[in-house]
Amino acid sequence: MKKLLILDNHSSVVGALLPLLDENDDISYHVFSGDLQSSGDYLQQLKDVDWILAAVGVKDADLDFESLFDAIDEVAPHISHFIMLSYAGVDDELTAPIHYRDVADPTEFIKQQRYAIKIVDESEIPYSIVRMVTLTDGPRTEYNLYNEGVKMPAGQVAASNVADLVFDMLVNQKLINRSVGIVNA
Repeated sequence: MKKLLILDNHSSVVGALLPLLDENDDISYHVFSGDLQSSGDYLQQLKDVDWILAAVGVKDADLDFESLFDAIDEVAPHISHFIMLSYAGVDDELTAPIHYRDVADPTEFIKQQRYAIKIVDESEIPYSIVRMVTLTDGPRTEYNLYNEGVKMPAGQVAASNVADLVFDMLVNQKLINRSVGIVNA
């Protein structure tokens, strides 16, 4: 059985993912409780973790990840997959501007996301970055994935579509050491 630690800062993707995880007997999960910027709060919760899903939201992801990776360095769990939910635009890949909900300074926000991604990349832990466009609560639909460096539209994506992608990435160990954008088809 694989153990998943979920860092959730009110993400609708996590809400859509939990029922999928509940149906899978090969995955146990724990939703992090504590201060995302306190490395001490991570210590106990990182023990025996195989996978991490980071859905920390739009504020201070860089600071959250500094604390998380300090704790990972101390605990040294055998993490085989780290998935970060990030936002389209971090790679200058969008064909049109996008509005980031609850973000007052988009330039600073992109810098924070880029730094958080850099922390993940330099950790040498197998990772996947999911670059989301505007999230909706719409129904599951077909979706398109865009590799890093490929232009993508500034559209919408259903939280349930992102949850399906994350679940597939975990169960089938897909898209490791890659960054993909996701948009509803």
